[in-house]
Amino acid sequence: MIDVEAIIEVKNLQLSLAGNTAIDGIDHVFQLNKNIGIVGETGSGKSSLLRLIAGLEQPNEGTVFFKNERVLGANEKLIPGHPKIVYLSQHYELRNNYRIEEILSYNNLIEDEAAVSIYKLCEIDHLYKRWSDELSGGEKQRVALASLLTQQPEVLLLDEPFSNLDIIHKRKLLSLLKNIQATTGVSFITVSHDVQDILSWSDEIIILQNGKIIQSGTPDHLYHQPINEYCAALLGYYELLSTKNQSFSDFTQIKTSDEDKSLLIRPSYFTITDNKTNAIKGIIKNIEFFGNYFLIEVMVNDVNIKISTAIKSHTVGEEVFLTSTIDRFWFL
Repeated sequence: MIDVEAIIEVKNLQLSLAGNTAIDGIDHVFQLNKNIGIVGETGSGKSSLLRLIAGLEQPNEGTVFFKNERVLGANEKLIPGHPKIVYLSQHYELRNNYRIEEILSYNNLIEDEAAVSIYKLCEIDHLYKRWSDELSGGEKQRVALASLLTQQPEVLLLDEPFSNLDIIHKRKLLSLLKNIQATTGVSFITVSHDVQDILSWSDEIIILQNGKIIQSGTPDHLYHQPINEYCAALLGYYELLSTKNQSFSDFTQIKTSDEDKSLLIRPSYFTITDNKTNAIKGIIKNIEFFGNYFLIEVMVNDVNIKISTAIKSHTVGEEVFLTSTIDRFWFL
């Protein structure tokens, strides 16, 4: 029996597709009322895991449970899955040659008044009389989402929901999902190839590689304490400085007894200071503008360190001094 605070548990899940291993012995417990993000490189098994949870794939081995009830797969049930788990494909196809009001009515399992509230929440109440082929991609996605929500799910599986959206519509969708959760209490499990799309709103992130869970935890923990370089790279820009590197001695406040380790450096870990005491001297080699911040590249001997800052107050070629902004560094 799974913990009462858990909503989904997967045990020893294994899946092969076209003779290749897609999922390789995954065990995990998904907690109730959490936003779970699943990330990894292309081919890591993200979508396969989501489809197994939805019941859309039949595992070669292993089991999926929803609140201690086994989720039946595609080979066991005409309409596979669990009625409280719904799945939004990254393609969010709608039936052709149907008005939106017809598509919505076919899947609606709640009272009309409650359904209308969902349609307003998803901002599609003005689309009722439109034909499905007249909608934009974002409108189709919101219609598909609203249609799933009227089935009263407890878990909503989102497969690459941000992949086909520009930055404006990504923000709009993220705001919508937050409103949906606040209004309905539904739990989200979201697959994304770009962790930046889900980093800010995930309570837990699961990192997959070659069909296995490599690391899982809070976004903050994974960002600052990745288990290996693969996990570090997925969470954002980084540098690794070997303790054997001659420049390592410049980082006077950093100590380690393991000479085989490398120091993880992220852009927020250092700042430019006017105080030269216990600081590291470097030369600015490049400055890049990213809208809400600048990324300043500083050369310290033979090591490039990138620093994020909100204000551009330095120039290329300038000598600067760096100080660390965190109390404890992480070594890989």
